[in-house]
Amino acid sequence: MLGCFVMLATACSSGTGKELGGPGGRETVNKPDKTITVINEPVQKNVKLTVSGITTIDNARGMNFIGDGKLIISRPNKDVEPIQGEGEKVQPNNIYLYDLQTKKAEALAPASENQGFSEVSPDGKYLFYKMTEEATAFGRILNLETKQSVMLGKEPIDLSSGQWIDNSHVFFTTLSGKMIVADTDGNLKTIAQANGYIFTAAMGNDGIYYVTGDRMELYFQSLEEGTKPEKIAEGVEWIIPSPDLKQLAMVKKTSETVRELSVVDQKGKTLLKITKGTQIFGTRWSPDGTKLAYSLTSENSGDNGIFVADALTGETTSVLVEQAADTLNWDATGTKLVTSTYKEDQFRTSIISLN
Repeated sequence: MLGCFVMLATACSSGTGKELGGPGGRETVNKPDKTITVINEPVQKNVKLTVSGITTIDNARGMNFIGDGKLIISRPNKDVEPIQGEGEKVQPNNIYLYDLQTKKAEALAPASENQGFSEVSPDGKYLFYKMTEEATAFGRILNLETKQSVMLGKEPIDLSSGQWIDNSHVFFTTLSGKMIVADTDGNLKTIAQANGYIFTAAMGNDGIYYVTGDRMELYFQSLEEGTKPEKIAEGVEWIIPSPDLKQLAMVKKTSETVRELSVVDQKGKTLLKITKGTQIFGTRWSPDGTKLAYSLTSENSGDNGIFVADALTGETTSVLVEQAADTLNWDATGTKLVTSTYKEDQFRTSIISLN
């Protein structure tokens, strides 16, 4: 049953793994009795990261870069019928393709429904997005050329779940604990089932990482037939595999008021501690795996806002003194970040250019 998905997950791990100064410079070697971490010398010295500029878009929820100079955003669509909101009718949020040069936006799937939480396929041809009803979401895939979309079943899915594993398959989880792979034609395949609600999940190297249970337990489920899930850690809130799938960014709850962001190996062993805070959210690896962007909230006048960390040394740079409302996203070059923040009853998109 799982054989075809073993090949899909393996295909995802074809990244170079030897990028300048990033996790590829840290190689984990598993032995029968121990794990050895080898630090490979970068090919050149890292240059301290700086912010060269920030561009903002009002009343827009920025989500993904696509192609050259375009952005997927969500904003109210005034050209469709309003829907019932909290006590009044409101214009629904639809997904748009926004041109950063002309500042014009095109509704991609105009409808009287709320749309958002998108991810672009690696080849830029498809968009996985969600139609939302309050706290409930339903998955869809949109062909960006034909503008035709397919529904991904009728079962509610998690608001934050969704990961392209190649150009034609998306991985996501349902509220009932199913782990599903869908293709661009809308065909679904349940590849694993958790015992209860899944807080977060991601496809890794030859398997799935997911968090479930009262103790926020992190498991790894191999895609080999007949295998049982392996418990890796407890108190885990987020798990984000690196682009080459060899390491993970992990946000772990260490006390009632403290979360910690670390880089760990595939077995959960800590390789690098990056930061601590009251809340850590929106974490995203840069395309080459050398950097981690995240949103941090701290109490008692601590660090707050959006930061970028060197994934090998842990050196951090503040890039925006506001908290992200969604997961951060990089452009293909790893020199721009898009984030959306919420202030004064509306979203605002910030595009952060980095040197």
